[in-house]
Amino acid sequence: MLKLKRNVFVGDTPEVQGRQIRNWLSDNPSVALVVAATYFEWTLCRALIGLSVRPNTAVRGDLANVFGLDRYKEFWRFELGHLREARRLPEVVKDWKSVTDAFDARNRLVHGRDRYTRKMASPHVESLLRAVADLREYSLTHGCDVAERLPVRRKATKLA
Repeated sequence: MLKLKRNVFVGDTPEVQGRQIRNWLSDNPSVALVVAATYFEWTLCRALIGLSVRPNTAVRGDLANVFGLDRYKEFWRFELGHLREARRLPEVVKDWKSVTDAFDARNRLVHGRDRYTRKMASPHVESLLRAVADLREYSLTHGCDVAERLPVRRKATKLA
């Protein structure tokens, strides 16, 4: 039976979260990969909600129907095209190819088609953690810290 000794808490700093995920690599590399992919998606969704001009509930509602990296790319372009010097998601995440490879690995894992040793999972975990850092950096340059409480928008904000 899998026994998780370490927890990833939303209130932790990104550095602590990354360290906790890396700690899982030694005993539970497959868990580390799944958690790293989840952390990437969590960060991506928070960036989308935080940087959007639409009400939070509308963005969250639409995100409920977004699955897979290709759909995230489309949604990012649609949702954040208003930003000054807007960039596409594969431009924000500096090594998009590694992220897609990591998600392919995660998909094989969760569908029971593969297993991962520490050596196999580590590159995927590291690419996902770097992608999280890329998303955080981009969000911060636009005034949104995804690690903090997001602004609440009940009405769409007007573009300048």
